[in-house]
Amino acid sequence: MIDRNDRGLPPRRFAAQQFAEQPFASLAFIACCLLALLLPLPSFAAEYAVGPAPAWVEHVRPGEPSKEQLAHVSDGVAYLLIDSQVRTATPGFKDRYRHFIKKALNAKGVESIANLEIQFDPSYQTLTLHSIDIVRNGRTIAKLPAASVKILQRETELDSLIYDGSKTANIFLDDVRSGDVVDYAYTVSGRNRVFGDRDFGNAFLQYDEPSARIHARLLIPSQEPLTLASRNGAQAATIREHDGLRDYEWDATDTTPATVDKGAPDWYFPYAQVEWSQFPNWAAVAHWALPLYKVPDRIGPDLQREVDRIARAQSGETGRALAALRLVQGDVRYLGIEIGANSHAPNPPDTVFGRRFGDCKDKTLLTLTLLDRLGIKARAALVDTQTERGIADVLPNPAAFDHVIVQARLNGAWYWLDPTRPAQLSDLAHIYQPDFGLALLVDPATKSLVPMKSAQAAVSSRSVQVVLDAHAGFDKPVRYSIVTTYEGGEAEDERDQFASTTLGDMQKKYLNYYADSYPGISVEKSLEMNDDKVANRLVTTEHYLIGHIDSKDAKGGHTVAIATPDIDGLLQDPEVIVRKSPLQRRFPLDVHESTRMLLPESWPDKSEDQTVSNPAFRFERRVESHGLTVAIDDHFAALADEVSVPDMPRFLADLAHGRNQLGYQLTWTGPLASATPATTATATASRTAQGIDRVNWPVSLLGMACLGIFVWLGVLVYRYDPLPHAIPSDAPRGLGGWMILVVIGLLLTLFVQGRMVLSALDAMAPDAWAKLTTFGSSVYKPAWAPSLLGELIGNIALFVWTVLLLVLMFRRRRSFPRLAAGFYVAAIAYMACDVWSASRFLDLPFNHEDQVTLSKAIVHAVIWAPYLLVSRRVKATFVNGWQGRGPAGPVSAVVGA
Repeated sequence: MIDRNDRGLPPRRFAAQQFAEQPFASLAFIACCLLALLLPLPSFAAEYAVGPAPAWVEHVRPGEPSKEQLAHVSDGVAYLLIDSQVRTATPGFKDRYRHFIKKALNAKGVESIANLEIQFDPSYQTLTLHSIDIVRNGRTIAKLPAASVKILQRETELDSLIYDGSKTANIFLDDVRSGDVVDYAYTVSGRNRVFGDRDFGNAFLQYDEPSARIHARLLIPSQEPLTLASRNGAQAATIREHDGLRDYEWDATDTTPATVDKGAPDWYFPYAQVEWSQFPNWAAVAHWALPLYKVPDRIGPDLQREVDRIARAQSGETGRALAALRLVQGDVRYLGIEIGANSHAPNPPDTVFGRRFGDCKDKTLLTLTLLDRLGIKARAALVDTQTERGIADVLPNPAAFDHVIVQARLNGAWYWLDPTRPAQLSDLAHIYQPDFGLALLVDPATKSLVPMKSAQAAVSSRSVQVVLDAHAGFDKPVRYSIVTTYEGGEAEDERDQFASTTLGDMQKKYLNYYADSYPGISVEKSLEMNDDKVANRLVTTEHYLIGHIDSKDAKGGHTVAIATPDIDGLLQDPEVIVRKSPLQRRFPLDVHESTRMLLPESWPDKSEDQTVSNPAFRFERRVESHGLTVAIDDHFAALADEVSVPDMPRFLADLAHGRNQLGYQLTWTGPLASATPATTATATASRTAQGIDRVNWPVSLLGMACLGIFVWLGVLVYRYDPLPHAIPSDAPRGLGGWMILVVIGLLLTLFVQGRMVLSALDAMAPDAWAKLTTFGSSVYKPAWAPSLLGELIGNIALFVWTVLLLVLMFRRRRSFPRLAAGFYVAAIAYMACDVWSASRFLDLPFNHEDQVTLSKAIVHAVIWAPYLLVSRRVKATFVNGWQGRGPAGPVSAVVGA
């Protein structure tokens, strides 16, 4: 559809390397090569010429790259000069002179500058090489006379089934070394006659690599009108008049590169650029396209028979329009022969229908012809599938578009129809058409671009129904079934997948997709696919088995993680997070994922709702557990196709917030049983991300009350002030020696006791507390409530006692040794009581971990309690009384060992 050379897209590698070779699609390549042998091509006595630069060209000296520019070089090449000079002095003709000077900074740069590529279209362009030189240490070596120039048929769009007849002059330079400068110039002459006498084009004053100097020039006859535009800070032109020509010139030096982050939308264009056009407005472009898409006055008998057949079979205009569309979509394959004027001009409908292939232009005009003969009003519409709404930022010109579709009036409303899409067998209400933002209607009344809005909705949705059947127990394979319903664009995309591969390969693809979430997955039944083409709905059904869905920790705890992969993939961060470019998002898109886990026994009743709202998307989650079922319902809706750079921090934060809602787990402790997934100590159903809903407020308030009481008691005990004792005169003092171990032990005990308090509160979360203390529950025992509350109160008491000891210790209080010794004894009593009650009333075994914990407490008490009471260092260190009172009198005697 589009002549990319005239459009002048920004290159990654400048000038001769601006057209990157793409991989050939094998079947398309063979078909197009055979077709090329059958199609007449313009013949040239020579495919290129060698000669001096045209007289109208002005010689421009190269720039010198700065240190800052060299620091931004990424491919080993320093661009000293990029020069583009265009002359349209002759009506219908155009000369484009290009001059490049590049320096190889290293071996990688040598590979780049030693291979030159120049693309041209021999159907309307000629190539003249002016010079190819290597400059080494100030000496110029002429390479053009002996250069190896190969003219190759390089179809860069064959993978898209487009054959445009373009050729590439490949020049391979020998003896190029690091530090060499390659200086070459050429002119491509000619203009595609499909555009008539009006010219348009652009010149870049900035690229994605730094350039020491960028020079651009445009010469047109003085009397001809021209519209100029500058983008992204491009400088204004210097204008001169001479020889009946208006001479525009731009000169940029020491330019910095413009960068485009991965994932940026195609309509994002950061490069400094100037544009010119002799089309004054979009109405002029529509007027240019009118004769190209004029329906022929007569059609051949073969095409007329199809018109008559459709008219007999369909009585209403909707049925006739859809029949015509399906005929072109299904019976005329896509293949573009876009040579010369056919880059934008369609072939006659009879020709296209007779050979049964054509590109978007051909298929559009054929569809318009059928609709016209069937009495349906329709018109062509030019769109850009890449830059979409970005065409609003360019000057009016025919090359702003890369695709053409049909707009038909049916039942009083306008509908967009694309004859190049795979056969659409749905009714009018469900026919899918992507929204390309803006379109130019090929109509005499057209004044400007119009939004692609119509009665039809650009629906693209997916609904996933998941069942994880674990009613037989988690120690047995879990049945995993997924029913996915695709609608609109999602249905067409998935239908294309099934059309291009086998059902077995699709099964492997799906299996690997779910294996990321469930490594033990295997296929139970083969993939099923049901396609309702009328409603444009495709349904797949999958059946798997998951072995070892639960994971165990060293303490006997079990966890089952419920995955929601369809939603999870939509909430991932983009590949580039710190951005200078906006981020493109898929839009429209609507995804529902409903997950049901069937359990072997009842789970605590619970429900929660979460919503994450962002200008770019909305995510909603509802989790509900009741009886033998845990239900998770997720909904993701895309709200915009782009996230701006200022909005990225909030966007990333909301993505993370959404991801934090996704992880859902079933956890329990004790031996795993088929019929009872939660049989002992604690049984919880919790999300990975803990929230305020996990707080058991009555228990928490009780804990805070106990904390207050123990703090009050601690203040009273703080005032305890034993009588002064005799201080050994020659004993060591301070928190040293063996005493340092006591200090470290108390500090560690503070953190351990704090963690124990938090763990006790977490074990008494509402769902776990209800299951353990509710009569009739499978794990109910009357002693659970007093045991858990006693454990919480005991841990709070020990925590406050530890804080009090640390304060007394660092203030060198006489009361510290006695209270510390009492703490070690009290810890033994508390642990022994806890273990005994758990064994006696809860039937919990006295296991190895309990034995180790109690033994450690006894050892600590046996060692440190006597030490604190008889140590000479302790007696000499802890001598202060309450409120700073010291010993009662002089000390001379030595008491204690």
